[in-house]
Amino acid sequence: MSADYILREKLETLLQGVNENYGKILTNELLSSLENTITDFNDEVLSLLNDLKENATLKDKMMEDIKAGKTEEQTSDKRSYVEETKEMSEWEKRLETLSN
Repeated sequence: MSADYILREKLETLLQGVNENYGKILTNELLSSLENTITDFNDEVLSLLNDLKENATLKDKMMEDIKAGKTEEQTSDKRSYVEETKEMSEWEKRLETLSN
């Protein structure tokens, strides 16, 4: 049995109870909310994976620079430029507002 099948079966069981107790309108609202949550999660995971890929590329470039004998001063200029131009993700912004 796959995890997808188990999850789908469990969700159908839970939604059936919600539908019986609260009606179709609330069940549809719950489904809509779940879809939005999953979409947000997928977007955030894709963003994180892209960030990881960019960081790996930057790391590889820095390693090439080190092997080529370039100085730390030259590579730190590139690193600071990348850090300045990179925007925070929505989750990072939310976390920062919560910590202030």
